[in-house]
Amino acid sequence: MKVVFVVNNKNNRLAKVLPRLDQYCQQTNMAPIAIGVQFLTTLRKKHAIELAKQATENGCDYLVAVGGDGTLHEVINGMLQANIPAIEYPAIGLLPHGSANDFARTAGISKSIEKLFALIKSNTTQKIDIGKIIVKQTQETRYFMNIAGVGLGAEVAKNLERSSSMLGPGFNYFKHIIKGFLGYVKKEVSCTSSTWQWKGKLLQMAVANGRYFGDGICIAPDARLTDGQFQVAIFGDLSIWDYLKNFVNLKKGVKINHPQVSYNDANEVLLKSSATCGIEADGEYVGLAPATINVLPKAICFLMPPDVQ
Repeated sequence: MKVVFVVNNKNNRLAKVLPRLDQYCQQTNMAPIAIGVQFLTTLRKKHAIELAKQATENGCDYLVAVGGDGTLHEVINGMLQANIPAIEYPAIGLLPHGSANDFARTAGISKSIEKLFALIKSNTTQKIDIGKIIVKQTQETRYFMNIAGVGLGAEVAKNLERSSSMLGPGFNYFKHIIKGFLGYVKKEVSCTSSTWQWKGKLLQMAVANGRYFGDGICIAPDARLTDGQFQVAIFGDLSIWDYLKNFVNLKKGVKINHPQVSYNDANEVLLKSSATCGIEADGEYVGLAPATINVLPKAICFLMPPDVQ
């Protein structure tokens, strides 16, 4: 059995975690199930894509992202770029040690090394959905695990890439949300699925496979990882005061009752905009509308508890 860890060790932030992980791996090798372990560490942005592609093509049973949503995003995209049949893909795992760990919240994944290895030893996986974005302008294809955001979220993602905060990711995200509200010009956007259509001024849209984004904001309370569809949460022509009044409910996962907020299900959406409207996926900036976003049902095996959806 071979396990490859792709580690995002940006700014040496995992200095305390990696020795414990390495020590646990050595101890585990003395167990009845022999486990071969390899650590691959990123050196630059998007390096995890290259490392995951290489690891997949070289062959492994489990490919584990050590980091946050962005690291997991790169690992998935790297695996899916590998030149091997899909049946040979490894199971994906996550040890959440990023600045934001929103997918882990939905998937019921903790920071426990012991629990991760318990999942590996018992081969406890689920086949889960992922999302696929095709940006028309560049014809780029991007896959995502958690949420694709349209509008303000993409602007926040771009700004977060250039910033840091001593007060933690939650405060940093909230700061950029408020900053975005004050400066962001809502774009005219249309979103079409096979059963519904929405058009209007858009503040933020979340095409959601997982439930959380922005370090714990439950934007899509009904999203499930195994149901073959997205929950699409649309926040139209909202003001900053509307957002602030409902922020506590968003954190609690309570649907917002407001004429400019709607929730719909879809397995594919077509996005169009006459203005410059950005798209992000798992907190990573992707490009501009128009784009098509569709769900790939049960596309990957993921190490996670059996009772989580």
